[in-house]
Amino acid sequence: MRLLVTLLAFAAALGSTAVLAFFAVIFLSGPHGGVLPPAFHGATLALAWLCVLVVPLFVARRVWRRYSRGHHPGQSRDEGPPR
Repeated sequence: MRLLVTLLAFAAALGSTAVLAFFAVIFLSGPHGGVLPPAFHGATLALAWLCVLVVPLFVARRVWRRYSRGHHPGQSRDEGPPR
């Protein structure tokens, strides 16, 4: 169950991050193409790919760790794991 929820969280975070990155690229390459100096193109591309890969991994890691402690979304932190 924990693996399934983690994979779903990763997929949702990857999808939303990819959509945001896509619109940022369209904005920077479209009519606002001159906003970014040419010297920053490589760094911007590297940071964008880093965000698209790292943000979903952080979300998946957080979900994985939350489920490994026995705290489930519908459960209060004070209750602890079910017995």
